[in-house]
Amino acid sequence: MVGTVSERIWRTTAIVLCAVVPGSFYLIGDLTDAFPGVLTVRGAQEGPQAGPQAQAEDWERIPAAAPGPEVAPEPDLEKAADLERRMASHAEDPVVAGGLAFSVVDADTGEVLAARDADVARTPASTIKLLTAAAVLRLYTGDEVLTTRATVEDGLVTLQGGGDMTLSEEDLRDLAVKTVALATEQGSTEVSLALDDSYLAGGANPAWGNNGAAGGWVTPTATLALDEGWLDGQQYGPKSMDPAGDAARRFAELLEEEGLPVAGKLTTAQAADEAPSVEVHSAPLSEIVRHTLQISDNTTAELLAHLVADARGEETTPQGAAAAVEAEIRDLAAEIGVSEEDLAALEIHDGSGLSRQDKVPPALFSAVLAHVASGEESALQQILFDIPIAGLSGTLTERFAADDTDLARGLVRGKTGYLGGAATLAGVVVLPDGRTAGYSIVVHGFDGADAVAAREAVDAVAAEMVKVA
Repeated sequence: MVGTVSERIWRTTAIVLCAVVPGSFYLIGDLTDAFPGVLTVRGAQEGPQAGPQAQAEDWERIPAAAPGPEVAPEPDLEKAADLERRMASHAEDPVVAGGLAFSVVDADTGEVLAARDADVARTPASTIKLLTAAAVLRLYTGDEVLTTRATVEDGLVTLQGGGDMTLSEEDLRDLAVKTVALATEQGSTEVSLALDDSYLAGGANPAWGNNGAAGGWVTPTATLALDEGWLDGQQYGPKSMDPAGDAARRFAELLEEEGLPVAGKLTTAQAADEAPSVEVHSAPLSEIVRHTLQISDNTTAELLAHLVADARGEETTPQGAAAAVEAEIRDLAAEIGVSEEDLAALEIHDGSGLSRQDKVPPALFSAVLAHVASGEESALQQILFDIPIAGLSGTLTERFAADDTDLARGLVRGKTGYLGGAATLAGVVVLPDGRTAGYSIVVHGFDGADAVAAREAVDAVAAEMVKVA
């Protein structure tokens, strides 16, 4: 149940401009304030809120005197070779202890600029959300909205979910007000209520293991939910185990509050297609993708994976959703020439990265992200604007704070990931010689007590990409 809203002209303009050449991607994006760079200074401003380790904020900018070169300089091959050496040197850091894998790929040429153990599949953790986002954006325009309907006929109100797990109390009340008005027009003074949750099969994913709803990590996917099923409004707080049912029961209460009594218990039924109806809509899918990547929202990531399954005509179960994302990424990777070896190693078991069974070779990840930055597939360009910026936004707001990584703040863009012994970062970066690159970094095999040090080690490896050697 997906609809369309008007295009956002400024974003489309920036994306088209950025697609011209990767070398000018940095300059034009910076000048149009699509992302920060040499023309940007840090600032703080209240932005999207989230739970622990996942806070997003916006930034302030001021113009600089000179925009920099209009044409990227010729690549320095000596420095390019040195990049791999400098990144690999961190394998000797105490917390890393040899457990380091990375890949950096030129967005313009597809050349591998630096690599270590890049063809070995590793646990991606939440960086897999980038692949889920890519799969969604290849199948949808981003302007679609998720629709929640209420049909009213012969004294029966049927609440029909269309995949919107982001419904707010205000949204649900708006739908209740419209429903009461429609029932009143029909002469109903009392109604019964049914729930149509047939759009998505949804549910909890066994592949999450101990990282599921019971631990507060994610809400089981449902055809609708109130506030993502976050029972206390916190990203990592208690979650509803019956999101659609809880939303429907709250809807019944709102109907009562608006003066329309609801008789009997909630039942399940399929809404009649031709019945009179009212509806409310979610934000566009593009905004849901951005939200997911900025705060690393597991619940919306799983929802997006289910929408991939729906678009591909697959079963909208957790297993079907994961398989659909994997199939779409396999299609993409094959199109851009990822090796058979790396494709064979790919395993996707969920859309959020909570599963320890997920495996992605850094070489595949960096190739996909280089393709995103290349401008060759305009549908994927949104990802460039949505991933967090080191030291400025999303899950990278408080990262890159150490003296040896501070220089990367505002320059490195990436999606974070952490899952029991694996700390990851994947994204896009503009190298000192002007080339744009996709990258993937994994520190693995460390003790959970060293999680903070492992993240700092990832930052140190990433900072090497923007150092002027």
